Amino acid sequence: MSVAAADTRADVDDLRCAILEGPLATGDVERHWRRLCALAPSPDLRVAWLGNHTLEPALRHATVLAFAHGVSLASEAGDFGQHFQAVLDPGSALHAALPDAIVLSLSLRLLAPALVTGGAGLAEETRRAEAVRVLDDVRRWVDAARERTPATLLVTNFPRPARSGYGLADAQSAAGDAALYGWLNESLAAEYRDDPQVHVLDADAAIANAGRAASWNPAMYHLAKIEWHGPGLAAVAELLARALCALVRPAKKCLLLDLDNTLWGGIVGEDGVEGLRIGAGDPAGEAFLDFQRALLDIKARGVLLGLVSKNNREDVEEAYRRLDMPLALSDFAATRIDWQQKHLHIADIAGELGIGLDSVVFVDDNPVECELARRALPEVEVIALPGDPAAYAEILLGSWLFDKLALTEEDAQKTIQYRDNAARARGRHGAADLAAWLESLGTRIEIGRAGAGELTRLHQLFGKTNQFNVTTKRYTAAELRRFAESDAWLFEWLRVRDNFGDLGLVGAWLVRLNGGVPEIDSFLLSCRALGRGVETAAVNRIKERVFASGAEALVARFVPTAKNRPAERFYDEQGFALVDTGPDGVKTYRITAADAAPRPCAVQEIIVREEGG
Repeated sequence: MSVAAADTRADVDDLRCAILEGPLATGDVERHWRRLCALAPSPDLRVAWLGNHTLEPALRHATVLAFAHGVSLASEAGDFGQHFQAVLDPGSALHAALPDAIVLSLSLRLLAPALVTGGAGLAEETRRAEAVRVLDDVRRWVDAARERTPATLLVTNFPRPARSGYGLADAQSAAGDAALYGWLNESLAAEYRDDPQVHVLDADAAIANAGRAASWNPAMYHLAKIEWHGPGLAAVAELLARALCALVRPAKKCLLLDLDNTLWGGIVGEDGVEGLRIGAGDPAGEAFLDFQRALLDIKARGVLLGLVSKNNREDVEEAYRRLDMPLALSDFAATRIDWQQKHLHIADIAGELGIGLDSVVFVDDNPVECELARRALPEVEVIALPGDPAAYAEILLGSWLFDKLALTEEDAQKTIQYRDNAARARGRHGAADLAAWLESLGTRIEIGRAGAGELTRLHQLFGKTNQFNVTTKRYTAAELRRFAESDAWLFEWLRVRDNFGDLGLVGAWLVRLNGGVPEIDSFLLSCRALGRGVETAAVNRIKERVFASGAEALVARFVPTAKNRPAERFYDEQGFALVDTGPDGVKTYRITAADAAPRPCAVQEIIVREEGG
């Protein structure tokens, strides 16, 4: 590394540390923004900011925060109040910039003043009609944007004003702010809940958490049309920064936890079960109770929980038998309870679960254990808990590490799926041979055409599947939707079930059908579904569809990455002939109709659904 590069790296690290020292006053943000502009890091994400109020303060604050968390944004604000024009005009600066994401934030004070002030004398139906008009305006903008750009659309909802015109009677009035804004924001969220290209962000909750009155400065609004002020500006900027980071950086997959003074107060081996603090009636015990409940919320996002504890297993099992706790041992996908070094167990669990160390977070109250883990496993994110357990739940729920813009059915079932995988592995060890084990699984697969119902999960798969992914192409939600709607592409998904459980929607492929010889553009499969023949069944399906249309050959490529070595021999094993290996390691394959007979596989049942979801 050159001296100049080393100096730049030092400047980047210094700026990130300075930002994270926080909290950030307006002057701090401006100072960091200037330093960031001078560094001019290569952007991870190009972002356009559109709206009918002044967005530059939020833009700068969010960009600074995102940079501190490892994501560089190239942020540009559109002209004031020109959000429709920017999208509709193909020659606009918006389209020239080719943004990866577009933030839309609209002020009701300009869009529908009677919903903010001066509307208390209006009839309920009149105010509701105004809210419906606002929703229609947002819907028309989103429809126009989806047609004209593949960018991910982040739309902020509408914060309630700090003061209601209905005064104390607001909560009792059907036309009051509580009822109207609740309906408006829920209707907006429901409109795009299943659309992977559009995400509604809860600016109302962010402002409420910061304090509505402290977040509103009427002088600055009238002077410069700045909608968010002080703590509210910081809160909405953080909301937007987290959402933008989540577009680039996948959420962590596994959270490994200590036990003593982490999940409960006390040391079970010294204090005994009776001396542990967990439960109502004791301030510390209630804090640990809240922390365990917060962990269940994180688990519901699809994050695997695990235990890594220096303890006697019998003592821990006794504690779980005798104490009433939110988290049961069955909530953990993996446990290591003994006296071995924790960093060895962390690496072992990552291998058992089939995930990279960079997908793991380790949490402990012991600073020595945290430092050992950091030194031994630099890829692992380590959270050192403070002395006060009252802060634990907030630290976890406030972390950016587990952020996802949408949750799927597969996320909710993640722990069950990994536990089922462990049962499959035990069955394999007990089987006489591989064939007997595959027969015992009773694997059944379902193949279907990609439709609206699967797009959120498919977008998630394309974004995070690394190991068995032949080209590792990352497509936006809009691009995937267009593939699904086009007859020029074969875009299908794969779901796997067996005698142990449902693995969920675990695979997908994308085949270009027009433009000459058909080509497999993408083929990806979750590693937990490998080694049982489902990939062969999928390729048999691709061959059937491609050659039934009269094609004479099918082309495929393997593009090597740092992580997709498990897929390197995939096409060789499926009967494709290697045509060329480029200087960059890219392999080109071809198979003809004459050589495309289906290959045997251990799948016992295949259901094909030709219609979309």
